[in-house]
Amino acid sequence: MDERRLFEILRELGLSKREADIYLFLSRKGPQKAQSVAVRLKIDRAQTYRSLTSLREKGIVELTIEAPTRYIAVPIEPLLESYLKGKKNEVARIEAEKTDIINYFKSISTREPEYPMAKFQVITGKNGIYTKISEMVNQSQKEVLGLTTSLGLIQEDVAGILDTIVESARQKSDVQFKMLANISNENLNTIKNTIKRIPAKKTHAQWRHIDLGSKFYPRFVIKDEEEAILYMISKDELSKPIQEDTGLWVTSKMFVSTLKASFMEIWRNAINVNDRINELETGTPIEETLVIKEPTEAQTKIQEILDTTNHEVILISSSTGINKISNNDPYRKYADKGVKIRIMAPIDLDNLEAAQRLSKLYEIKHVSISYLTMIIADSKHLFMFKAPLLEKESTESPSPFYLRNTFYTNDQKYVERATELLRDIWKRGTWVSEIDSGGPLGTPIVEVPGSKTILEVVNIMLRNGVSSVLVSEKNTVTGIIDQKDILEKVLKGGKDPKKTTAAEIMSTPVLTIDSDTPLIEALRTIKKKRIPRLAVMKKGKLIAMLT
Repeated sequence: MDERRLFEILRELGLSKREADIYLFLSRKGPQKAQSVAVRLKIDRAQTYRSLTSLREKGIVELTIEAPTRYIAVPIEPLLESYLKGKKNEVARIEAEKTDIINYFKSISTREPEYPMAKFQVITGKNGIYTKISEMVNQSQKEVLGLTTSLGLIQEDVAGILDTIVESARQKSDVQFKMLANISNENLNTIKNTIKRIPAKKTHAQWRHIDLGSKFYPRFVIKDEEEAILYMISKDELSKPIQEDTGLWVTSKMFVSTLKASFMEIWRNAINVNDRINELETGTPIEETLVIKEPTEAQTKIQEILDTTNHEVILISSSTGINKISNNDPYRKYADKGVKIRIMAPIDLDNLEAAQRLSKLYEIKHVSISYLTMIIADSKHLFMFKAPLLEKESTESPSPFYLRNTFYTNDQKYVERATELLRDIWKRGTWVSEIDSGGPLGTPIVEVPGSKTILEVVNIMLRNGVSSVLVSEKNTVTGIIDQKDILEKVLKGGKDPKKTTAAEIMSTPVLTIDSDTPLIEALRTIKKKRIPRLAVMKKGKLIAMLT
């Protein structure tokens, strides 16, 4: 017994804090004047007198007959005896009236609610949490869903939770058991032993692997869509040190259904437990094909794959993607460790300077494809990206790719075909250095006389695979016709293509550049003049068309 406990008992006996302090002081010091009590305990004098009066009325303090009066603490034995006697009498009185109290309470109590009330309870301590989980598993009638971490699986095995799940799965064939766990080398034997104890024919009991990686998930168990418990146990991965193991038990239908929806989304993308065990034992990666809906999750997956890349990353991005790569340089650390980075994208005046900067670090080529964006890492992993629905979505993200609904696979059939495709596109691409310093190598020249009908011109364009033709007379170019001329001046104008001639709809004059002009200068001319094409001349002779 210490003074703190004695103080608690005095409070239970009905003394206020100040009265208990005064009583203990008088018990230690013997008879004291009110003034001395006030000074020593640093209590206001008026408050001291009131407390002493109250103690005297309770029979706990007595007065001396001397002047000035002093106060003496009464021994605690009679005080305790009196208190216990009073409590015994009180209990006896209530016991005698117990039946009447219960009947009266029932008569005034409202009916139970017609629908169940949502409840919650904070459970502290490992034993309390695991006892509640065992109770939920044993009482389940439809399903038990659970998610745990790598260390959590080991802790729950030690606590007997896995034994409870196994036994329930063996006995309750009408209850579905779905368990998600981060299966690792550390808990491999635990999960193997657990699975062995459930007969293979018990298909209602399933385990799947979810790689939590750097993510933090609270562990939880859901029972019959009626109740759930979320909990954290000391020394759990990635959690900060906590003073006490804590669980939150909830019966809210909305909360439980939301948690179940989240569980089922993870479950659909999770990996079969036997495939995961085989991966850990043999080192052979699991074939995985999935659509990653959230951009943050897609970025995390890309990062994880690139971090394991050893040889080559080849990617094809959009025109704006080149600028974002230049601004953020997400591939520099991989290049620094010897990974070859090959980048393809449409190069134009808006991203040429960024492409030139990147070409000092990576291999970069211009390709005219703008509808295909993907990454292939080490010819083992493929990411494919959609085009954003809105331009705003494309410009706001710092990523060179639109990451929502990213397609990922390591299925070698798909990866090999995609790799062949990108390598073929790469061969046909133009080096950034050629764009900056080389001459404009345009599309082939197709010439037609001005007397040709538009129907004949269209057939010539289709046969040669060009989108424009030059109109010439006696080896002199007099004009140009492209698809836009045909659509606007013939079809929209209501003219007959069988009777209308090339000379009637051709555009003039035809702007030309010398073949020695750097391509970048030619592109700037096209942009400045706002024209779709330039004729490329060499020594006074027309050799190509630059689009």
